[in-house]
Amino acid sequence: MEAQRKFHKLAFDYAQTTGPLEANRLAQERGYLINGTHLACYLSHLNAYRRMVAESIETALILEDDIDMEMDIRERHSQIMTQVGQRYGGDWDMLFVGHCTYDANEPAGLQPSWRHKERRNAELYEAEYPMCMHAYALTKECARRLAVVLEERLKTVGQDIDLVLAIGVQFGMSTVLGVSPPPIVQVGRNELASDLSSPENGDTAQRLSNSTLFHLGLRSSDPRTLPQYIEWAITAH
Repeated sequence: MEAQRKFHKLAFDYAQTTGPLEANRLAQERGYLINGTHLACYLSHLNAYRRMVAESIETALILEDDIDMEMDIRERHSQIMTQVGQRYGGDWDMLFVGHCTYDANEPAGLQPSWRHKERRNAELYEAEYPMCMHAYALTKECARRLAVVLEERLKTVGQDIDLVLAIGVQFGMSTVLGVSPPPIVQVGRNELASDLSSPENGDTAQRLSNSTLFHLGLRSSDPRTLPQYIEWAITAH
């Protein structure tokens, strides 16, 4: 993360994460229905929401430590936020800049195909079932609601945080947006260790057209050779 921060001249803070041992202790004390790395990830995100509320942070982009991003991430981010402003103004709750499953509401021009083609410009859509938490933004008011709801769900649902949120979105919990194709992706756990996950959870590598980490010599193989969760099709203009 530090190499990408310096390369792209990004300004961000490192959040304090919860480790698996501490998560197991809290699970026993508070009666949580999940534990280990799953709970550690859940609590790390929950703590970020609480910090947003406590420090009155209006919006935040939350990034996990096992990510890679497109070389032109600044331009793509500007394009994405222009679309958000034009279509929603400030009336949105969450924005998944990265995700790891195909969403039924993704633009028609990006439907799955069997041919691998170059990625097109990012398009905004209203997510139906967003999955994975490696790169997303949210507002303070959304963080305030989630800080309450997610604490309750730990004692009643017993699922990973992305599943809890995805189910909430299906029931109209929030205005949740997605970006297609995602310009920030997870690196495979065989290449980059993460504080929030473990190798037994499986590999998570996704394709990028121009990887920052590969450019910096910090990935062993070029992720443009990887298939994504879908093969992005390009619509002729």
